[in-house]
Formats: sequence, structure tokens, C-alpha cells
Amino acid sequence: MSKPLQDRRYVRRLAVAVAAAGSLVLAACGGQTSTRQVALSATPSAQSSENSVPAQLPSSSPQVAASPLTSAAADPPSASVSPSPSPSGQNLAAARPAVPVRMRIPAIKVDAPVEQVGVAPDGAMDVPRKYEDVGWFSPGYRPGEPGNAVVGGHLDSTTGPAVFWNLQKLNLGDTVVVQLEDGSERRFAVVAKEVYQFDQAPLQQIFGPSAKSRVNLVTCDGAFDRATKNYSKRLVVYTELVA
Repeated sequence: MSKPLQDRRYVRRLAVAVAAAGSLVLAACGGQTSTRQVALSATPSAQSSENSVPAQLPSSSPQVAASPLTSAAADPPSASVSPSPSPSGQNLAAARPAVPVRMRIPAIKVDAPVEQVGVAPDGAMDVPRKYEDVGWFSPGYRPGEPGNAVVGGHLDSTTGPAVFWNLQKLNLGDTVVVQLEDGSERRFAVVAKEVYQFDQAPLQQIFGPSAKSRVNLVTCDGAFDRATKNYSKRLVVYTELVA
């Protein structure tokens, strides 16, 4: 494959990730035997891009109730994210870090393989095959490059807690270590935690472009409705690159 074609495909993949930020439903459900599972959705408005698949992007930031988990000492990620002028595709491709293969979160004793997940046929972000793994949204940003990389994980399984069972226990400043395929590591620190109503999560903020390198960890919160098999809230832990 020629280098220009590779560069164009890379830029297109980023555009797809941005498009997904408005229309994607993120789901990483557990075994439904305990109290929680995960999904993420939002109500979008129509918009499309010349260089991306037809997309729906939020026309404004959703109204989200303040979360007691968020510290006022740390500014949460901006709810309005607008892409800045992009460098050439060649520069983007050259700067890309390797793909993630493992994630460690010492504060909650997580040491998990990273599965690459995409979009399922029903429009949801796919889930990791194993309850003990985490799932990185591979059509989106990679940990270590500017943008919001997204990692979801099961909360529970058919036998008990799963990989992100204790995600809500993370505190500001806690470390998330992402090991890449080339053996290098990227270290991120927790900068905010937010709990959103299931239909009011700001997907562009979670999945979209950013001047900073972020990894956003997602699982569920709130009450489980057995009739709809849905939880009432979503927990997002925002982290930013420190090393």
C-alpha cells in the first residue's frame, strides 16, 4: 500500500471516530447477576462531513446533572470540543503511537489485556470478549496521541465482579498505565469523574478530538431496570497524559 493512501485512510479513520462521537452507542454490559452493567448513549442532531461517513453530531452540549464524584479542584474536560486545523496526513501517521495491549490501574488492582473493539451491527460500541479484559475503541484515537481514546469494560459477570467493578473508586491523580504493542508505556492521571444520565452523556466530549491526549474509561452507574435491561446512569473517568 502506498504511503499517501495509508495517510488518507488514517485521516479518514479519525473522521469516523469524530462522526461516531455523535451517533455511537457504547455498551459494555456485565452478566446481569449483580447490580450494574454499562451502556452509553445520547440524543444527536444531524450533521455530516465531506471526508467522513454520514454522521450525527450533537448541536449543543447535553444538560448533565453535577456529579458528586467530580472534584471542583480539577477542571473537567470541556463539554464543547471543536477540531482544530489538522496537520497533514503524513505528519499524523508518523506521529501515531503503537496500539495498546495492556492496561494497569494500580489503585483498583486492575491489570488487564486490551482487546480492540469496533462498532457492532446494532450500532453499539462492541464489548470485550472476556470479562477480565478491557476494550479499546480502535476506530478512534490511540492512547498517547491528541484526542479522546475510549476504553470500556464489563462491570460484572455471570459469577461476580468484572474488570471495572471498582472504577468508581478512582480518585483525582490516580494513575492509569497503558502498555503499547512496541513495549513502551504511556501514563495517564485521573483529572475528572462524571456520572451522566444514560441518555445525556456528551459523546463528542468522550470520543471526539482534543488538543490533549486523553484516555476515557467508561462503565455503568445508577439503578438497573430489569424490564429494559438498562442502567440509569453512566460513569466516565477522564484521564490525561502525564508521561
